[in-house]
Amino acid sequence: MTQYTVQNGDTLSKIAEKFYGDGSEASWRKIYEANRESIGNNPSQITVGMTLIIPGLNNQPQPQPNPGTNNKGNFTSMLEALGAFESGLPSGNPRQYQVENSLGFMGKYQFGEALLIDLAYYNTSNPYIGGGNGVDKNYWRGSWTGKRGINSKSEFQNSPNVQEAAIREAFKLNLERINKQLASQGQSLKNYLGQQKTFNSRTITITLSGVLAAAHLRGPYGLADLLLKNQISHDEYGTSILKYLEEYGGYNVSPADFS
Repeated sequence: MTQYTVQNGDTLSKIAEKFYGDGSEASWRKIYEANRESIGNNPSQITVGMTLIIPGLNNQPQPQPNPGTNNKGNFTSMLEALGAFESGLPSGNPRQYQVENSLGFMGKYQFGEALLIDLAYYNTSNPYIGGGNGVDKNYWRGSWTGKRGINSKSEFQNSPNVQEAAIREAFKLNLERINKQLASQGQSLKNYLGQQKTFNSRTITITLSGVLAAAHLRGPYGLADLLLKNQISHDEYGTSILKYLEEYGGYNVSPADFS
């Protein structure tokens, strides 16, 4: 019996497309009827974390994992592991979303001003940009745009769903920037995924989940510099980009999970 754990952004049509290669009503209704008791009378009311039975796959090929994955888990598992480390609180603790560190990075995934500017949640004329030309920490003295109904830092910290949406938006933006930077040097991320690469005698298998986590720590250009130039960078607390590339690598993640 094949089972699937519902992820953020899933619909029955998308799940049918993933398993059957066909998102038509005839296909998604097979899944709905097999799970009607748990879903209820409205097929659109599936929730993140719900386990669904996927019928009719005994003689059909299963979705293949992405290059370099080693069964650590799916996208949700990767986010929970990343969020626990970033926030310093265990998975499932609702206080993850309110955490703020000494440099003013906040939330489950430690969002900073510069990232939320890029994601159109926030505006300030002089953001913290990692010890560059900005201020010495995130002060959050700017203004909020009202995106997703968020008009203050407090509202952002008390909106788990918005933070979960924002990290997906960040992954999508970072992936686009990584691909653009690599392309400018005649390279492609596809050339690296699933391959082993050695950095200062440390050999790491490059996977999409590791790339996304590493770019979240050091930015998409920091990740591109690592792949192109073996340039290893660290955050303000001394955490190496290699830690994120390796520790959060190996999860079965695809762009569809956050697009």
